[in-house]
Amino acid sequence: MKFLYIILFYILFFPLSILTAQSKINVVATTTDIRYLVEQIGRDKVNVISLIRGYDDPHFVMTRPDYLVKMNRAEMFCMVGLDLEIGWVPLLLEQSRNVTIQKGQPGYCDTSVGIKILGKPTIQVDRSMGDMHIFGNPHYSYDPINAIQMARTISESLIRVDPENKEYYLKNYTEFKKRIVSFLKIEMKKMENYFGSKVAVFHDEFLYLANRFRFNANLTLEERPGVPPSNRYLENVIKTMSSQNIKVILISPVNNPKYAEYVASRVQGAVVVKMPTSVEALPEAKTYEDTIRISLEKIRKALDETGTRGN
Repeated sequence: MKFLYIILFYILFFPLSILTAQSKINVVATTTDIRYLVEQIGRDKVNVISLIRGYDDPHFVMTRPDYLVKMNRAEMFCMVGLDLEIGWVPLLLEQSRNVTIQKGQPGYCDTSVGIKILGKPTIQVDRSMGDMHIFGNPHYSYDPINAIQMARTISESLIRVDPENKEYYLKNYTEFKKRIVSFLKIEMKKMENYFGSKVAVFHDEFLYLANRFRFNANLTLEERPGVPPSNRYLENVIKTMSSQNIKVILISPVNNPKYAEYVASRVQGAVVVKMPTSVEALPEAKTYEDTIRISLEKIRKALDETGTRGN
C-alpha cells in the first residue's frame, strides 16, 4: 500500500514540478555583469548562467563543449557586442543549432544597443594596431547609466521571448533603474573632491568609469591593445607619469601585473591597484553595485595615499 502511495505521488506531482521548472526562461549570458542584470529583471522567471567568470578575459575565451549544450537549450542569449566576444561567440552561435538565439531572432540580445559608445577609432584600423575594436570601446558596463540601458534592452528581450510576463519585467526594470540612479547620486557625491584626478591604466577598460566619475585615465601601459608593451614604450610611460605626477596604475584581474609593477617601481611613490572590472572579478564584488562602489573606493584610497587627488 505504501508503495502505491509513492507511485500516486509521483504521478500527481512530478509532472507539475517539471512544468514549473520549464516555465522559466533559460538565458545564457556571456559575462557575469549581463547575468546579474538578467537576474535583476527576470528574477524568478529566469534561469540564467554566464559562460565566463568575472575574472576571465572576455576577449580571449577557450570554449568548452558544454557551452554548446547550454546555448542549444537557451531561449535567450545575451552578449556585450561591439566585437568584444568576436573570437568565440560567432562560432558558438553557429554550432548551437538553436534558431531562436541567432542574430535577428527574438532570443538574441546585444546589450550594446542604445549605448553611447566611447573610443571609436578616428583612423583606419588594421591588425598591426593590435586588438582594436572598430565599433568603439566595449567596456561600457563600467558606467551605471549604461547599466540602466543594458537592463532596458534585456527587459525588451525578455518581453519578446515571454510576452505574457511583460508587466513583471517592466516593473523590475523600473525598480532597478530607480535603485541605480539613487546609487549613482551617492557615488558621484563621494567623488566630487577627486574630479580631475589622473591615473594610468594597463588596458583601456576604465574609459567609461573615468568619463562618468570625471577622472582622467588616458595613459595606458599597453602600446597596442592585446600586445605586450615594449621597453621603449614603458620608458615613455614612466617619463609621462613622473612629469604629470601620476602615481596610480589601475589593472584588472586579467592583466599581467608585471608591467604595472615594473612601471610603479620606477615612479617614486606609485602604486598598482587591482580593480573588480566586473561582477565577481574579485571575491568581494558580488553585485554590480559592489563592482562600482569598490572600484571607486580603491581609486580614492590610492589617490589619497599618493597625494595625487585632483592633480
